[in-house]
Amino acid sequence: MDKPIIRQLLIDGKTAISEKIWLKSLKLFYKLYAKNHIKVITRAVINTTPLIKVKQLKQKRKRSQLREFPYIMNEKNWISLALKLFLSKTKKEKEIKMYQKLVTELVNVTKKSGGSIIKRKSLYEYAFLKKKYFFYRWF
Repeated sequence: MDKPIIRQLLIDGKTAISEKIWLKSLKLFYKLYAKNHIKVITRAVINTTPLIKVKQLKQKRKRSQLREFPYIMNEKNWISLALKLFLSKTKKEKEIKMYQKLVTELVNVTKKSGGSIIKRKSLYEYAFLKKKYFFYRWF
């Protein structure tokens, strides 16, 4: 489970930096909570996995018109998109250090109150608004 997170944390293609950030965040997590980090990470990934995604299609006949339709994603893409949602929220905040942001976001997501949970809910709401174009795929 650690390897995909390290790959998503990459900054300018440097794996050593992302590994240091990940190890520091695990040490901080053990200091603060003293729980098994694997269970907490899997719970966080399960809480942030979006099952529905919105895709855009251009119409051939009418120019400059995009149609957006929701579709159910494959199981292969669930984990990668969940990690992207989880880590995108931590990369945007620049107030505190990265490993501290990872730990706080990890704990918030396991409690279902993090920023990535809000982002997932807004994605679901947007997908259900675009449900009128469901005839492209099964929904």
